[in-house]
Amino acid sequence: MTRRSLRHLPQLFAALLGVVLVVGGTRPVALFAQLPPPPVYVALGDSVEFGLGDDILADGIGYVPLFRTFLSSVFQRTVDLHNLGVPFATTRDIRQDQLPAALAAIQGRAPVVVTWGGGGNDLAEVVTGPQAAACRQSQSCLGRLNGLLNGVEQTIDHTIRELREAVGPNGHILMRTQYNALLRTGCQTPAVALLGTVTLEGAPGTVLDRGLNTRIRSIAQKYDAQVIDVFLPFAISPNTLVASDCIHPSGLGYQVIALLASQAFQ
Repeated sequence: MTRRSLRHLPQLFAALLGVVLVVGGTRPVALFAQLPPPPVYVALGDSVEFGLGDDILADGIGYVPLFRTFLSSVFQRTVDLHNLGVPFATTRDIRQDQLPAALAAIQGRAPVVVTWGGGGNDLAEVVTGPQAAACRQSQSCLGRLNGLLNGVEQTIDHTIRELREAVGPNGHILMRTQYNALLRTGCQTPAVALLGTVTLEGAPGTVLDRGLNTRIRSIAQKYDAQVIDVFLPFAISPNTLVASDCIHPSGLGYQVIALLASQAFQ
């Protein structure tokens, strides 16, 4: 470059700067468009969302990380994860303690995916307590379970309604049903295990004609949510999919839940 050409460098720089100035000449135009925030996945629930009992840790703890990986492949971007699941949480705990954090994480974000799971801890003491063995044949006992489920259903309904309002019509909500862990061999007597099934799926012709899962499916339909329906797969293979603690899924059980969530996603 000659000395004469060097004298023209200030004019060249000025010309290049003019290219990136907006009309009015006060602010430079961004040379690269800012990428939108990534999709967000929020999980609300109990120990199943938390991942207790998982004995296959190579793919993450529980089904939530596996489902996040699936979502990242769908959206072709890494999905932000907020796993709010807390062991032993009841449906009321989920609404009071987890819902506010979920709504904050959702605000202003798109796409949004939410999974919800719960209800098992609301029923555990009644189904496995001292009165459980005789409860299946007692209308009064089934009536108390029905009353308990009415309250649980109302709490779930309020939670999902607020989530639907927050995510809007294009947001994805998936609701997980409960499995009957008592069906695993050696976990409970056949009578108590059967009561667990009745409590979850209902007993037509009795006062408890609508179980927890029946209500979850109805609420999902009401708020245009998808159902991660785990009851039947776990009932078919309880010794494989339920952990030895007779409560939580095994590692394979969590993989099945993740697969069912992927199939339910739309």
